[in-house]
Amino acid sequence: MFGDDDINFDMQLERFDVDTGALKEPAVERIFRAWVKDWEEEARKKNDYVEEARLLTKYKGLVFNDPDSGSTFSVWDRNIEFCRGRCNGWFVVGVSADKPDDESCNEPFSLEMACELIGATKQKEGVKVL
Repeated sequence: MFGDDDINFDMQLERFDVDTGALKEPAVERIFRAWVKDWEEEARKKNDYVEEARLLTKYKGLVFNDPDSGSTFSVWDRNIEFCRGRCNGWFVVGVSADKPDDESCNEPFSLEMACELIGATKQKEGVKVL
């Protein structure tokens, strides 16, 4: 069986200048870059399923706190919304952590706002925010 002694065993790697603290950190499964990239600027204006899927892949499942309402949201992993008009483009849909089943509590957030709020919020283990 694999136990605590196995986890704490470091084979005296510090003597060889190996940073064992970094080895014990959880593996990074996902890197989120908290800014709107060039390809997103182009994709945000195209009402296209391919662009929607690309944007959704970047943002889905991440969490953030909205300082205006004091609520915690997670980015809906099934859909983002395209809005026409003066402020047109793709918006991520924030699902309220307090009422996840109540769709009336869902709110749209611009890509810039989502990046800023996600960057300021601690994410689950395995997600690294740059």
